[in-house]
Amino acid sequence: MAENIRVNQGQAEKDAALMDSAAAYLGNVPLTRQDTRTTLPANERGRSAYGRGQERISRLGVLLDVEAENIRGLGAAFVEFDEMMGRFKENGPRYPVIRARE
Repeated sequence: MAENIRVNQGQAEKDAALMDSAAAYLGNVPLTRQDTRTTLPANERGRSAYGRGQERISRLGVLLDVEAENIRGLGAAFVEFDEMMGRFKENGPRYPVIRARE
């Protein structure tokens, strides 16, 4: 079974790198100083909503970084598992094989 499974570690690394590059664009961008001065309640609510949105975008970037590391780790773990399964076959059968004498 293990001989039929192929791990494309290069593609897994490329996918993880793409997630890393996407995450780089998802950072918190604060308002400029002139955007923070107002006396209007609507502007205050708008700033508050903008801040919450920026926090969520930033959190998404962090989660993408975590997922990129998960992809890398899963690929490495699968290669290790595949090698371990290959060694089982080398060890022979689990139970002793009884053969009749001729």
